[in-house]
Amino acid sequence: MTGWEQELKDGTFRGYLVRREAWLIAGHTLQLIWPADMDALLDRPQTHERFKQDEYMPYWAQPWPSSALLAEAVFHGPAGNGRPAIEIGCGVGVVSIAAALMGWAVTASDYDEDATFFARYNAHLNHVELAGSICLDYRIPLDEPRFDLILGSDLLYERNKCEPVARWVASALRPGGEAWLSDPNRSAADGFEDWARSFGLDPVMERVETTAPAGLLTRGRIWRVRHAGDL
Repeated sequence: MTGWEQELKDGTFRGYLVRREAWLIAGHTLQLIWPADMDALLDRPQTHERFKQDEYMPYWAQPWPSSALLAEAVFHGPAGNGRPAIEIGCGVGVVSIAAALMGWAVTASDYDEDATFFARYNAHLNHVELAGSICLDYRIPLDEPRFDLILGSDLLYERNKCEPVARWVASALRPGGEAWLSDPNRSAADGFEDWARSFGLDPVMERVETTAPAGLLTRGRIWRVRHAGDL
């Protein structure tokens, strides 16, 4: 029995009772686990305390429709050929797994450490290896650009997220690289393009739709973002 299997042998992982589903995205079947009871997670004393400190909410603990939209775009996109990529706000790792399957050397990152463990375990379930997993606060820009591809799904769920996400992308994206950010048409995200341009980025928005794993039609948009002046 592997270490990962020992972690899950009693139906829990990292102390969470979990559910498991197979998600079909762009012809790829992804095996995923995530916490089974979101209400119980919201009621945890630790969650209440972290909310008081930093308005933390455990949105990482379930896969969202925007992750299916972005994973489908990744599967239809170019092969990574070992180039460095990162997913910010990885949650349980849907998009990171898609990128790894497409040959990107992808780092799964999230503000919550438990999310990174779920992303790594889900990568194991899908027989793919991540380049790494880290806790990351995208409110803090990087000191140098490091990535050819930056991925993020449903990060712009509040208006005050647009500025730090755009700033972080500008700090982390290598010349010639792209950031792909998906959103389920939330009005809170409407200001992202202006903030991106203010940090020297060139965002191009595309309307997208797919049939979500639950069988429902899911619509949204994906911004493909480059540094202004890149060909």
